[in-house]
Amino acid sequence: MIDAIKGFFEDIRIFFSSKNVLSVDIGTASIKLIEIEREKGVLSLKNYGMLQTKEYLERANAALQTSSLKLSEDDASSLLKLAMREMGTKARHAVASLPAFNVFFVPIEMILMSREETGKSLSFQARQYIPIPIDQVTVDWVKIGEFDGDKGERFQRLLVTGIPNVLINTYKTVFKKAGLKLLTLEVETNSLARALTRKGELPTLVLDIGAESTSIMVVQDALVQEVGQTDYAGTTLTQALGRSLNISNMRAEELKKRRGLSDSGKEYELSTSLYPFLDVIIQECGRVKKSFEKRSGIKVRTLTLTGGGSNLMGLEEYLKSQMGLPIQRPVVLDSFNHTPEIDILRSAFGKDLAVSAGLSLRFRV
Repeated sequence: MIDAIKGFFEDIRIFFSSKNVLSVDIGTASIKLIEIEREKGVLSLKNYGMLQTKEYLERANAALQTSSLKLSEDDASSLLKLAMREMGTKARHAVASLPAFNVFFVPIEMILMSREETGKSLSFQARQYIPIPIDQVTVDWVKIGEFDGDKGERFQRLLVTGIPNVLINTYKTVFKKAGLKLLTLEVETNSLARALTRKGELPTLVLDIGAESTSIMVVQDALVQEVGQTDYAGTTLTQALGRSLNISNMRAEELKKRRGLSDSGKEYELSTSLYPFLDVIIQECGRVKKSFEKRSGIKVRTLTLTGGGSNLMGLEEYLKSQMGLPIQRPVVLDSFNHTPEIDILRSAFGKDLAVSAGLSLRFRV
């Protein structure tokens, strides 16, 4: 959680006094949210909503947000209000995730010191690594490990994040326009780590395939250890299929969802147009995995898929064959109490709601 921005919002203690709170994930082409209720330390999932727009497939400027820090305030707030209306929620407080592709990640190793001393030191060091003026970003960090140096000194490993202030301010505007009080923000990688893994588990490579961007991270003990990103994602595959068949992106998206990575007849010929782009994603996965293993001396044991783009039929089998890692299927919503009517979410929409679920689990005690 971004402690440095709490001054912008009402104290997070409001979360504990509010009966219901929305956890909101705004993606490139979708808004996903769950409504939770906290009572006596137990989180109950009361409601959920998902809205998607396909206009971005034909018009790039129709995307809700992009890696150029563009977030359409009016479109995002309108869709958010529509989702709330369809859900029938009366919640007026929210927590939200920030997209990884708009955040700077910097791994840093430094002498072990107190949290206060570490924060002061990073305020000077961060400007060396973040490529925009330091007064234009909010810097946050988390300690991901400790180790001994050659001379016996104790060092700490940190994952530092730099969040552009313009993005934070835009999110504040979106939620204000939607009639919500935004309590706090969190980078989506941290939410995913919390939703998909548990402390004590062996390292897993998490592949989060969205519409316009794919995030790759190694997670150990429910903490993000290594991060990578590529702009090859769900839309890239759709466009490749559309070019191969000389059809519109809308039609290509429908075919991709229905056929996936088919392995027979004419459908196999169609799916071969997707493999070169999947291989670019796999190459970045290998780089992130190798970087973590070299630094830590620990092997990554499993692969976990999430994000709407990971629902491609046949993708699990292809990734397993190319990377040699068993697939660990996430159980995202089991940490919440919920009614039988919502139980269908566990299998049908668990991957899609992983970020929202992780946001909510931040407040589990």
